[in-house]
Amino acid sequence: MSIPDRQQILALLDQLEWVPGDALESHYLDFKRSQSPKEDLKVACEYACCFANADGGVLVFGIDDKVVGRGHAIHGVKGHEPDKFRRGIYSDTRPNIDAEVELLEVQEGTGRLLLIRVHPGSSKPYGTAGGLYKQRVDKHCVPLDRNSFLRAQVNTGALDWSGEPAMGLSLADLDPLQIERARQVLRRKAPSSELIGLSDPEFLQGLEAIRNGRVTHTGMLLFARREVLAQHCPQAQFHYVLHDSETSVARNDQERWPLLEVVERIEQIFEGPLNPETEIEVGLFKLRVPQFPLEGVREAVLNALTHRDYLNPGEVLVRHSKKELVVTSPGGFVAGITPQNILRHEAVARNRTLANALLKLRLVESSGIGRKRIFRSALIYGKRRPEYTTDGHSVTLRIFNQGAHDLLAKLIVRLDEQGAEIGLDQLLILDALRSQEFIDVAGAADILQLNRDEARRILDGMCLPPLHVLERRGHTAAATFHLAKGIAKELKGKAAYTKARGLNPLRYAELAREYLRDHQRISNEELRQLLGLGDSPSAKVEASRYLKKWSQADGFLERKGGGNRVYYTSRSTV
Repeated sequence: MSIPDRQQILALLDQLEWVPGDALESHYLDFKRSQSPKEDLKVACEYACCFANADGGVLVFGIDDKVVGRGHAIHGVKGHEPDKFRRGIYSDTRPNIDAEVELLEVQEGTGRLLLIRVHPGSSKPYGTAGGLYKQRVDKHCVPLDRNSFLRAQVNTGALDWSGEPAMGLSLADLDPLQIERARQVLRRKAPSSELIGLSDPEFLQGLEAIRNGRVTHTGMLLFARREVLAQHCPQAQFHYVLHDSETSVARNDQERWPLLEVVERIEQIFEGPLNPETEIEVGLFKLRVPQFPLEGVREAVLNALTHRDYLNPGEVLVRHSKKELVVTSPGGFVAGITPQNILRHEAVARNRTLANALLKLRLVESSGIGRKRIFRSALIYGKRRPEYTTDGHSVTLRIFNQGAHDLLAKLIVRLDEQGAEIGLDQLLILDALRSQEFIDVAGAADILQLNRDEARRILDGMCLPPLHVLERRGHTAAATFHLAKGIAKELKGKAAYTKARGLNPLRYAELAREYLRDHQRISNEELRQLLGLGDSPSAKVEASRYLKKWSQADGFLERKGGGNRVYYTSRSTV
C-alpha cells in the first residue's frame, strides 16, 4: 500500500455505506470528525508529525469514523481554508512540515472535506511546537519511544551518536597498539600533521576520541581493546566471507576489531593473492587490472564503517567472490541521499565525530569524493558501474568484476596519455554506450544524476577535441549521441560504426520504393525499421522529414489518413 490519492479516497467513501470509517483506516489514512478550524489545526499538526515520522499518509477531516452509512458519516467541514492550514502546520511543527492541503467536494454535509497529505520526512523526528512526538504504527498514532526517537535523530544526522560519551569507558580501556596504529597511518598519509607530535591524551583529544576527559563512542570504535569493544558495543562486528563457488565458503571471518584494524586487514586481503590481476597490453607496456581495485574496496569499507547505524544490532558484511564484491551496512541512507542522487548529493555524516576523526587521519574525504572514487576506480578499468541499493534498513554496494571491457580500458589509457580529460562523467557515458547504440540528453541526465542542461554540456564536450569520442546526430533537443567512428571501431569492431550510422541516405528512397512494391503502404514506424534509424525522438523526426520530402508534388509518395494513423502509398502516376 501507499499514500492514497484523491480518486482512491473517493472510492473509499463509497464503502462508508456498509462499513464505518474506522474499518477503512490504515497505516496511510485516518478520518477525523471536524470540530472547528482552530481545534482541527491542532489535531492536524499532531497527525502531520505522526505521518512524517513514519511512511507518510492522509488525514481527512469531516467524517465520523464510528458511523455506518455515507450520509450519516460524512458531515464535512466549515470555515477551513487550505492556505491557513498549510501555513499553520508549517509554523507549528519542528522541523517544519510542508503539507499538501486541499478541499474535496462531496454531496453530503457541508459539501466539503479537508484533506491533509504528508509525505515521509527526511529530517526525522518531527514534533509539534509544544514538544509532542508521535509516529504511525499500524493505523494509530502513538508516542515516539525513547529508542525510536534517538534512532530517528541519528539516522537524519540531527544527533551525532559517535560524539556522545561511551558510558563506563576510561582511558585504561583504550589499546596503546591501536593508538600507535593511528599515528602510523597519519605518518604515511600526512607526515606534516601537527597531531603526530602530540602526547597520547592530546592526540586523542585532537581526534575527539576524548571530550572533556571522557571517551567518546568514536574513541571506543577506533581504540578500545577488543574485549572492551565486544562488551560495550557488540554491534561493532565486521564479517568477511570469501566464496569459492556459489554454494561454498572458503573463508569466514567474524570479529569485533577496532576500525583501523578492520581497514588494515581488508587492505592485506585485497593486496594479496585473493585479488589476482590480469594484464592488458597497451602499446609498449602492460596495464595491470585487479579483480577489485584496492582504492574502491577501501572506500567502500570505510563508508560502511563510518556511516552505518551503530544503534542497529546488525553487522557490516563483506561478501567476496570472483564475480562481485558486496558490502552491506546496517541503516538506510542518511537524510536525503538515495541511489539516484548519491554521486551528487552533498556528504551527510550519520556519525560526524567519527567521520571527522577519519578525515584528520586522511583516510576519508569530507566532500563525498569517496563515493565517486568507488565508481571511477571500477570504470577506468572498463568494469561495470557499481550499484547502490537500499531497503530502508540497510545499504548495499555491489562492485563487479565480471563483464570487464579490456578495449575500453585501453582507450581510457590512450586518451589519458594524449592529455584528454576523462573524468567520472565521461566514464559513465562511455560505460552506458558499451551496451547501447546511442544516448540522448534525458538518458544521460539519469546516468549522470544531473539536470538536462548540464548533461547536454557534457555530451557536447565529448564531441569536441581533445576527447572527440562522440558524434551528435540531430540539431534539436531530441538529438542523439553516438560513439565517434574511430571509437566505435575500436570498442565494438569494424562493422559497429556502419551499423550504428545506418544505411547510406542515397539508398533510402530506393529501399522505400522496394518496400511499397511488396507492401503497398508505409508508415513512419515502418520506415524507421526499414532504414534502421531506431526509435529515438530524433529518428522519428528524421523519418518524417524523408516522408514529407518524398510526398511533395514531384515525389513518389501520397499521404493518406490523419492524426496518429498517417501512412503513405505510391502515387498512381509513378
